[in-house]
Amino acid sequence: MLVLSDVIEESIQNLTRTMVLREDADRSTYSSKVDFTKLRSELLSLDANESTLTLASHERLSNDLAKLASRLRDEIGRAQASVKLDLNLEKGRIREEAKSQELKIKETETRIEQEVAGLRERVEGVKFSTLQWLM
Repeated sequence: MLVLSDVIEESIQNLTRTMVLREDADRSTYSSKVDFTKLRSELLSLDANESTLTLASHERLSNDLAKLASRLRDEIGRAQASVKLDLNLEKGRIREEAKSQELKIKETETRIEQEVAGLRERVEGVKFSTLQWLM
C-alpha cells in the first residue's frame, strides 16, 4: 500500500507541477487577446497605408499617362502642321514652276508666230516680185 500511496503522491505532484493556476491561465489568455488585438490593428493600419499608397500610385500613373497623351497629341499636331507647311511650300514652288513653263511656252509660241508671219511676208514678197517679173 505504501507503494500505491507513493505512486499516487508522485502522480499528484506531477499534475500540480504541470497544472497552471486559473489566474495565470486567465492572465495568459488576456495577454494573448491583447496581443491579437494589437496585431489586428497593426494589420489594418498597414492595409490602410498600403491602400493609400496604391491609390496615390494609381493617381500618379494616371496623371503621367494623361501628360504623355497630351504630349503625343501636341507632337502629332506639330508634325502634321510641319507636313502641311511643306506641302503648301511645294505646291507654291510647283505653281511658280508651272507659270514659268507656261510663260516660256507663250514666248515660244509668240516667236513662232512672228517667224511664220515673217516667212509669209517673204513668201508674199517673193510671189509679188515673181509676178512683177513675169508681167
